[in-house]
Amino acid sequence: MIARQLTYFSAREKDGGHRCDIEAGMAKLLGARVAWSNADNALQVHGGNGYAEEYQISRVLCDARILSIFEGAAEIQAQVIARGLLSGARG
Repeated sequence: MIARQLTYFSAREKDGGHRCDIEAGMAKLLGARVAWSNADNALQVHGGNGYAEEYQISRVLCDARILSIFEGAAEIQAQVIARGLLSGARG
């Protein structure tokens, strides 16, 4: 819910011609972490079958994992957010 609100807020700011780097980064980082946590919990429910390609959870787990890597690692994204917040810059 919070990731969605951050995403919509970032989109509104961008549409309004404002910079939204920090908010967009927060939405991306939070979304990736929530996706990984939920995929991991689903894998726990499925047990060893979760790794089998017959089950959709194996694909969800791969997709959730790539979110932390795609377009910059999660650690780099967190550093960008922290740097922006500490500098007092908005967006």
